[in-house]
Amino acid sequence: MRVCVCVSLGYLFPSSEPHKRIWKKGCCCRADMKMWNVILNGWCVLGNSHKAKRVWRDIVASPCKPDIFTYATFIKALTKGGKPDVVICNCIIDALCFKKRIPEALKIFCDMSERGCEPNVATYNLLIKYMCNIQRMEKVYELVDEMERKKGSCLPNAVTYCYLLKSLKESGKVCRVLERMERNGCGMNGDVYNMVLSLYMKWDDGDGVRKTWEEMERNGWGPNRRSYTIMIHENFEKGRVKDAVRYLEEMISKGMVLEPRTDKLVSSMNIRLKGRTKKHEDVEGGRTSL
Repeated sequence: MRVCVCVSLGYLFPSSEPHKRIWKKGCCCRADMKMWNVILNGWCVLGNSHKAKRVWRDIVASPCKPDIFTYATFIKALTKGGKPDVVICNCIIDALCFKKRIPEALKIFCDMSERGCEPNVATYNLLIKYMCNIQRMEKVYELVDEMERKKGSCLPNAVTYCYLLKSLKESGKVCRVLERMERNGCGMNGDVYNMVLSLYMKWDDGDGVRKTWEEMERNGWGPNRRSYTIMIHENFEKGRVKDAVRYLEEMISKGMVLEPRTDKLVSSMNIRLKGRTKKHEDVEGGRTSL
């Protein structure tokens, strides 16, 4: 009863910022996940799938994160009108994988084609993401092979290859993934370059870092804010404070705004540099006295 009353009051979403505010009878209040769930459930109870889909899109665009109640409400409402489509199946697979119920997610994935609901690249990417997290790499590459065979809406994209890159344990295999990516007509972009840059920094592969940085500049994909953030933080963590400061100064000189975590790091850099300077001065002072 309460839900129906909430919906019947009439919520209007300002087109400029639907995810920030909800207007009700001339009063403005900030939407949280509980409020979104009430509104979504209300439209679902009334059987208005069009409005429910609209609210769902607003939820996805908002800073709020859908919870299990949100997914369950939306899925139940949509399946009342007929068989689930690929979007619904992807939502279910994502929720199951998130809860580490991988076998059930794979069962739904296998049943999709039989029920006339063909998986797309987003479906495969969801499974690959979670499979990489638990290091089931044999299954991951089996899925990628299948994507490449099917082509069309299943053809691997930059997101797919970023998951593969992120799962690598050594620098020697990066080229294989990038070659495979190029072979399937998927071009490099800023996200892929930054992923490779981050990996080479993690593995302390200076040659790989230099080549990636130069190629990124040559092809017009950076370096961007993310690239500099990677170099600053990785160098600092490895104790190369002066290198981190050099990238920081270069980033600032280009007018790039620091990420919040980099702002915090700047203080730590200053403390460490002051400590090193003082130690160096003490040593020099000792030599002079001798």
